[in-house]
Amino acid sequence: MAFHVYWAVGGGWGLPPAAALRPAETRAANWVVSAIELIGALWVLALLHPAARRVPSWLLLSPLWAASAVCVSHAVFGAVTKSLYLGGMHEAVDFPAVPELSAEALADANHLSAVQDLVVFEPCFLIQGVVLAMAAWQFIRTPGHRRLWTWSLVVAVVLINVFGVVLSLSDTKFAI
Repeated sequence: MAFHVYWAVGGGWGLPPAAALRPAETRAANWVVSAIELIGALWVLALLHPAARRVPSWLLLSPLWAASAVCVSHAVFGAVTKSLYLGGMHEAVDFPAVPELSAEALADANHLSAVQDLVVFEPCFLIQGVVLAMAAWQFIRTPGHRRLWTWSLVVAVVLINVFGVVLSLSDTKFAI
């Protein structure tokens, strides 16, 4: 969340070059993401409250399952695509054009962005996804339900990444 708050207040380190094209939208999106992450953190803390045991577990765990699957998938897919990009397969990542930058400056900025993603941001997504999964896993009481949780999460991550590969191979752009 710290990165998103930093970007929401106007910080620029770690943002891809195209973010400068729409600074107001970039700040607004980062405020929204910061709020979602704060709600997620409070959600995880709510699992510790005794009242959480009186709520149907699927209601508490579904958002954590989805968030964990998305974060881990983002980390896996992002690490693979950024590694391919840095290895010379530049079509693996679709960095938007920035008219204000020369082709050489844009190539350098995109390279830096790929390195930052690979070294800083994708590991953050992985850690966040694993921590969310572990928090939910701890909440689950029975070994059978824990196995079901784990395997359903693995299947979700695989399916999301297969979906990403299919979109990439079909040259379809998808962003939220």
